[in-house]
Amino acid sequence: MLHRTISALGALALLASVAPARPADPVQLQSFEALFARARTDAAGVVPLLVEGSRMMQDMEPEPRRRMGDTLEPFARRVFFGPDVLPGMEQVGLGQHVVAKGETPTSIAARYDVGAGLLSYLNAGFEPKRLRVGQKLKVLDVSHGEIEIEVERTSFRLAAWRQLASGGRVLVLFMPVGLGMADSPTPTGRTFITKRVRDPEWTDPDTRKVFGPRDPRNVLGGYWMALDAESLGGRKGIGLHGYTGAPSDDWLQKPGSHGCVRMLQGDMDRVFHLATEGTVVELR
Repeated sequence: MLHRTISALGALALLASVAPARPADPVQLQSFEALFARARTDAAGVVPLLVEGSRMMQDMEPEPRRRMGDTLEPFARRVFFGPDVLPGMEQVGLGQHVVAKGETPTSIAARYDVGAGLLSYLNAGFEPKRLRVGQKLKVLDVSHGEIEIEVERTSFRLAAWRQLASGGRVLVLFMPVGLGMADSPTPTGRTFITKRVRDPEWTDPDTRKVFGPRDPRNVLGGYWMALDAESLGGRKGIGLHGYTGAPSDDWLQKPGSHGCVRMLQGDMDRVFHLATEGTVVELR
């Protein structure tokens, strides 16, 4: 299982592998162990663990950073893609929205600069067609450009971060991906999302044949998020998408695409509803 929560003892071993340039502080280790143990049983400990773990990730070498990200992912999923109203969630950009007359899921999502589908993740039993005045909704506010996506090619991971008003940033999601093959690698550079399409057409890059949205030969899995070509040295057709062209064991955490970033369908759905046009994507 890719997103596996490790034991507190495993968390200590993880922290001990922080880059040699920044040796692990025993006090810091004990503090993280306590946060980790608390978060597993106490909802009040989830946000503090996520904030502290995210801070510590910034100083880690790639491999311990990957392991820390995999460890924090279930907690990030609970905070940013679950309906729980958690203590301290306001400090990471989550809050409650009271539905006003005339509002729709689309208009509410636009106010906070997220996809409307995120409301279903954040609110149990959410029914878009039964929105009512006065209804309270859990929402994520990134209306001032606080979300940034990073694709770490060496570890085959995609991370999304939210900038915090207090400084620093917090991990929103962390997932395994498939990347470009050796003769058509995923490019590097700082770019941004130019288009989000649900159920897009797919043009086979080898044959140039076009497959419609519902065609079983369309391998995009129903999602396409295009990246700006100019900022990637003119590389056209690079984007983020789901992938249904082969079993995940054949492509996940491996090179194989023509440069695009492939994700499992459930992971791609979260990215699609989190990041809108203009969201910065760092490929490195």
